[in-house]
Amino acid sequence: MTRGSPPRRRRLPRSSRSLARLLAASCLALATAAAHAVLGGRAPAIAADSNRLAGTRRIEPAAANADVQVHVIVLADGSQVREFVGPAGIVFAVAWSTRFKPRLETLLGTYATTYADAAARSARGPGVRHAMTIAGDDLVVHAAAHLNAHVGLAYAPSLVPAGVRIDDLR
Repeated sequence: MTRGSPPRRRRLPRSSRSLARLLAASCLALATAAAHAVLGGRAPAIAADSNRLAGTRRIEPAAANADVQVHVIVLADGSQVREFVGPAGIVFAVAWSTRFKPRLETLLGTYATTYADAAARSARGPGVRHAMTIAGDDLVVHAAAHLNAHVGLAYAPSLVPAGVRIDDLR
């Protein structure tokens, strides 16, 4: 090294670089694909969501309605995606509580374009929005964020079983 030249950076061994790339890819996958639950989808697909997210799944009865099941997928970082399944076996609502902003297009399935159109119409100009509600004929989305905490609920009113109160979905 000559005087005045910058110090040389040491390179990590190849195995360490590979491990670092693998960890970065895993973190990116979790951050960008925080959830794959699909509104309007069928209950058997929930197991695939759990596997894809490398999360653990448990099934609970809904507190207010015994005919409704809540499939809770818990990710390694403690984030949760909850899918509410009615007696017909269809996901009528999806809720999330995650560290990273979920990809709503993967949460909402076929309702994603409806959401995107409504969100574009409700845009209020530049700046960060920390809370938002979109209420359409067949899609309602409530979402809020603060630092590394993203929470929300999306449901299709036409799919909500009789006797289920939306306020009871958490």
